[in-house]
Amino acid sequence: MKVGVGPISLTGTSRARLEALAEAAVAASFDSFWVSEERAHGAGGGLAAAAMVAQMVPIRVGALIDLGGYHPLYAAEDIAVADIASQGRLEVLGRGGSEEQLRVLVDALSGAHLQFDGQTLRVPARLEANQPAPSRLALNPRPAQPAVPLWVEDIDPKVASLLGVGVANAWRRELPHVARPWPPLLLCPADVRADDLLRAAGDRAAYFLFAADQPDAVAETGRWLVGPLRMPDFPDWINGV
Repeated sequence: MKVGVGPISLTGTSRARLEALAEAAVAASFDSFWVSEERAHGAGGGLAAAAMVAQMVPIRVGALIDLGGYHPLYAAEDIAVADIASQGRLEVLGRGGSEEQLRVLVDALSGAHLQFDGQTLRVPARLEANQPAPSRLALNPRPAQPAVPLWVEDIDPKVASLLGVGVANAWRRELPHVARPWPPLLLCPADVRADDLLRAAGDRAAYFLFAADQPDAVAETGRWLVGPLRMPDFPDWINGV
């Protein structure tokens, strides 16, 4: 069972606010802190922001990115650099984009030598300025982690299993049945109770992110959730002290 805070939208968000929220997440014993880019509203840079937060706190950091706004090879490069900068503590949640974009991204992160075999994508673009182009390319630099945890919002579980990515959904009372490598990820409102999450998870691994967007809300959410989720027999009276 893993629990994190976020994703916190980067729209109109300052460095000081991100630092305060991330430090609150550490103090409340959360496993991770996540940010979210909003390219439709002019706020990109989710991976750079996650790398910055990693310099502030010792826990894992996550970035929700708009896959449709990147060439997948550029996304893979940005993920690799952010993972190196965070000393192998990066996690990524993708939103939007095509199955082809996702396949090229996964192949690049896995270390595959990419060929010019996409239906619509070319790596690199076959522009005159890029010639002569090699027949195969590999990602450089490589991420710090052997495999960067990668989830995709609302993806078909069968497609996710074939590509080797995790499935992410909005809060529901039952986890989707998905194969490895990553446990299902649920984006939860801050008022979800620990018992609801334990029932949703059952006897399976799960990852929950909570939408607490103020330091005091992070502290309160952690107080009522982190202990009970990690220790189902956690006594309720402790929270009343």
